[in-house]
Amino acid sequence: MGRIAEALRKAERERQEAVEGAVCAPAVVTAQPESPPAAASYATPPPEVEDQAPPDGSPQSVHPVRLPSEGMSEALVAYYDSSSMIAEQYRSLRTRLLSMNSSNDPRILAITSAVPREGKSVTAANVAMILAEIKHLRVMIIDGDFRRSSLAQLLNQKETPGLADLLRGAATYGEVVQSTPLANLFFIAAGKKGESSAAEILSSDRMAPVFRKIQSRYDYVIVDTPPATTVTDVGIIGQLCHTVLMVIRMNRTPGPLVHRAVRMLQVNNIPVAGCILVGNDERSVRYGYYPYYHYYKDYYGKDAK
Repeated sequence: MGRIAEALRKAERERQEAVEGAVCAPAVVTAQPESPPAAASYATPPPEVEDQAPPDGSPQSVHPVRLPSEGMSEALVAYYDSSSMIAEQYRSLRTRLLSMNSSNDPRILAITSAVPREGKSVTAANVAMILAEIKHLRVMIIDGDFRRSSLAQLLNQKETPGLADLLRGAATYGEVVQSTPLANLFFIAAGKKGESSAAEILSSDRMAPVFRKIQSRYDYVIVDTPPATTVTDVGIIGQLCHTVLMVIRMNRTPGPLVHRAVRMLQVNNIPVAGCILVGNDERSVRYGYYPYYHYYKDYYGKDAK
């Protein structure tokens, strides 16, 4: 037992070193609930694939530190170390998301950032996993970034077929849905665009029906999208989502670009629930303290509405 305990401690130390450089503690999501778009009123079609979650509705128990035997990225702290302070911060975010949905309706949430390399994909994966801790919730995470997809690698899943293949008609819904180590968490990769552009694929007639079908089968759908200021993809995807969350890295994301990203979304009538402020320094990690955060409307003022 002594060797096993030492191996676990060593794995935890190595994971913590990686996490401190790549994973950041999220601040709680902001703002008040937005009115859901028309997507929430679609009728529920009959299920076509057997991707049901276990009937047990009790919350998932806290897991011990897991060794990376499943091949998933160690940045997924919500999976590997669900008792950590960072995982607790994600649970605070989960609590806010659930409180914003008092009617318990199915919700599609897009996660984006103002600029690349802000940690939005890691954040999206951790948010999906922390939601899937509640066993009666069926959760889907979708890689909607056709240009720089990374979720398949993070989750150790197949890169194809995926959403792009489904929208192009090159794959069926049942072929693109993948299971994960969490019984009630499912994944759809970005897939291959073929000779089409990302904008062409996302603007196809299949886009809305596909999202309606996915929404009808899951309690929460998390969509990882490209940065809002670089391409128009999130503007297209956001029209089919109930709200968008903006990932902002502390002491790094340029404020003017955040303002620009938020305004671009709001001009297109895409509701922005708020921000997830991420990033910390060594002292905050060492003492288990995570930086103070501000609610979105308070932080950016009335002009950001």
